[in-house]
Amino acid sequence: MKAFSFAAILVSVCAMAACKVGDGTGSGGAGGDDGSGGSDTTSSTSGTGGEGGEDSGTGGEGGGDECSGLEAEACTTCCSAAHPDEVEVFTELTYVYCGCSATSRCAAECDTTDTATDVCGDDGSVNLAVDNPNCETCVAEESSTGTCYDDAYTACGEEEDCQALTDCSDKCE
Repeated sequence: MKAFSFAAILVSVCAMAACKVGDGTGSGGAGGDDGSGGSDTTSSTSGTGGEGGEDSGTGGEGGGDECSGLEAEACTTCCSAAHPDEVEVFTELTYVYCGCSATSRCAAECDTTDTATDVCGDDGSVNLAVDNPNCETCVAEESSTGTCYDDAYTACGEEEDCQALTDCSDKCE
């Protein structure tokens, strides 16, 4: 199920970017002193490995089930919380497809010549630390109405450092 709300993901990633750029406070910031997010993921995956020793396929498949069974919105929120690194990769991909692509209607807002607002790097990278509310608004609108969001979601599922998020989300109902 491709049910992630880009606006909710954007808030999460902006919060992560603020922790990186700011003083390092916040959950998981500056060396992960808080660590509360990691304990949830570790505890949910450790119980699955003990069962299914005979059938490695079943044991391996269970890793993405930590959020299944929840209602749609709660499930996608759970997936986002369980896979914060993948959320950041997915957000970058959403900006690539919805904001930085030459064919995107948001390219003029996101790919600027001003380093203070240029979200799109010349090398295909995305800089989420810049302050560009016009780009954020345009990408949020475009991702909710255009095909770019589906393209970003598909690309996330094909990237090793993002696939766990789509695997989890695909199990949401």
